[in-house]
Parts: sequence; structure tokens; C-alpha cells
Amino acid sequence: MLTLQSISKKYGNQQILKNVDFSIGQKEFISIVGKSGVGKTTLLSILAGLVKPDEGKIFFENEEITNFNEEQLANFRLLNIGIVFQDFKIIPSLSVFNNVYLALYPRKDIVKGKKAEMVENIIGLVGLKHKLSEIVDNLSGGEKQRVAIARSLVGQPKLILADEPTGNLDETTSETIMNLFQKLYQELSTSFIIITHDNDIAKKTQKIYQLTNHNLEIL
Repeated sequence: MLTLQSISKKYGNQQILKNVDFSIGQKEFISIVGKSGVGKTTLLSILAGLVKPDEGKIFFENEEITNFNEEQLANFRLLNIGIVFQDFKIIPSLSVFNNVYLALYPRKDIVKGKKAEMVENIIGLVGLKHKLSEIVDNLSGGEKQRVAIARSLVGQPKLILADEPTGNLDETTSETIMNLFQKLYQELSTSFIIITHDNDIAKKTQKIYQLTNHNLEIL
């Protein structure tokens, strides 16, 4: 589905990634581990089309997207990629429903009534159906991350990229969120990549890669 070939990236004189090869297919659940500052977020940003590599090629479903312009990349993300952030990146003053609905707002291929149905369904799937109208600022950290996960999934993407999704949560809540990811993986046709520095979190996925010395290797 999504493949990186010989990807390299520098910031100034600092080599972040060098000749990275990586591929994820349909219906996979993997994690990428590594120490802070090793380049995990840069790798995720390249996978999402948010950052362009200095060298190498990116393919999605056998189409090269390396040189897509910003409009093409935005459309690629809209239709195919969901992103979950460590700090949630949801709007505190809006309801759970409206935060998730915003992810579908740009989709011209889905009618308005269908959008509302999709939002309610995914909110129910992450266990927040009883809080559809709740203002997000009133939620716990774990509930906010559930909203963020619902938002990433509502457009039925083929791939979810989660950047330290448990980084701002306590141990018990982190376990709950990872159990939710496992449940979603089992019930949906989506693939998941979990970026984490926590090996215990990584062990909950099917396959673990480690980013070290600018490159990626499977454990």
C-alpha cells in the first residue's frame, strides 16, 4: 500500500534519515520505536506527505507520490490518511460531534446526511456515543484522545499514523487507548502505524520496527 524506497532527510547538517526502506500493506498493525530525537516524527511526516524527503521515492498503491504538489498531497491525505497526535489537536470549545465532523467537512464526495451518520457511528465505535454533545474541554485526557482517534478514522482512511498517542496519558489510560487501537484494528480494514518510545506500548502491535542510526530495522 505505502512504500518508502531509499528515503533520506537532513535538517541543515544533521542527518535524520538515511536510505530508509519501509513498506506497509493493507490491514497491518505495526509500531516504530526509537529514542526521542531519533527522527520518528520526521519519518511519520514523510509517510503522511507533510514533509518531502531529500532523496528517495514514495509510492502509494503503486503510484509514485514523491513529487506531488501541495494540493495533490492534501487530497491524498484527505482520502487515505488519518493522523493522531500526542497533544490531540482538537478544538476545546466544540462538541465531540463537531470536532469529528470537521474532518469530513472538506469531503465533497460524501453527502451531508451521510457525514452525520458516519460521525455518530465512529464516535460510538470509540466508546463516546453518550458524549456526542459534550464540549471537549470537559473531557478527560483519555476521552480527548478517543475524540482524536474518531476524527482520524471518520473518513474511512486506509492508513492511520499515530504519533506518540499515549505520550500525554497515564499508564492506565495508555493501556486503555492501546486496547482501543487493537479493537479498531480487528474491526476495521484500516492499517495502523504507532510511533512510540515506549516498548511496552509497541508490544501491543503485531510487528515492531526500530529507528536507530538514521535507519529502520525490524525487531
